[in-house]
Amino acid sequence: MNTRFDRLFLLETFVRIAERQSLSAAARDLGTSQPSVSRRLAALENRLGVVLVRRTTHDVTLTPDGLALLSDARRMIGEWEAIEDRHGEDEELKGTIRVIAPVALGQNLLVRAAIQFMKDHPNVTIDWRLRDDAIRFAEEGCDCWLKVGPVPDETLVVRELARVERLVVGTPDCLAQHAGSDLHAMPWLTLGPFEGNRIELFNEAQELQAFSVTPKLASDNIFAIYEAAMQGVGVAIMPRWFVASDLEIDNLVDVAPDLRAARLPVNLALVSGTKRPARVEQFCKSVQDWCSDHLH
Repeated sequence: MNTRFDRLFLLETFVRIAERQSLSAAARDLGTSQPSVSRRLAALENRLGVVLVRRTTHDVTLTPDGLALLSDARRMIGEWEAIEDRHGEDEELKGTIRVIAPVALGQNLLVRAAIQFMKDHPNVTIDWRLRDDAIRFAEEGCDCWLKVGPVPDETLVVRELARVERLVVGTPDCLAQHAGSDLHAMPWLTLGPFEGNRIELFNEAQELQAFSVTPKLASDNIFAIYEAAMQGVGVAIMPRWFVASDLEIDNLVDVAPDLRAARLPVNLALVSGTKRPARVEQFCKSVQDWCSDHLH
């Protein structure tokens, strides 16, 4: 193999091996045999003069050289796809978009934007993965990362999609049980990544009111906090989009109408310094437009 197209073909095979962590799984994805994938990997290692993966009976792991190559390989593949988009005859968007999205937003509101995009572009498929933890973008193999809160990677291009209102909510029964209690004396349910043991609220003049609490329940999962709040265990800070329907039918009450927690940004992060395929750019624009219409 000595053409540039062949080299790109080897890189595509390597990326699929890295993502699937299995030669046999990569072979199934590529529609070929495991020995064929193994030969391609060996050809790439011989061309570069390095060992890219370590193989065991169960999986493969990348060597330091393999990890270093992975981000370069993905960038080159993305740039080639961008060239095809600009100069090819087929203007229809096609291919796979790999997205990492936050758990709650990703299985509720944001997935609706992804579904609409696939309806508008039937030749596009989306690999939709839900995670709330910070990721190493280059190692994940995603095209874009949707994240609530700041993106802890200065090498990425970050676009803010929306800022989400957050308020203190509780059930009418919970409020009745603790009638007359100051807000700081209420039983609190806290979402670890954002509140922890310290509650920070702002009035309309943006003056801070902060106090420490010993949570009745602390969790890193918003669904657990929501369920406890719905059962009347305590009060919690929740994004308005998450509890809007419960507020409308009085399952939950706005406990402190004059106070709000700081709005949280919903960000979209992309790798910098590279050309992106048209399907990725169009998807990002579509999500941005959708968020400005639906997420407040």
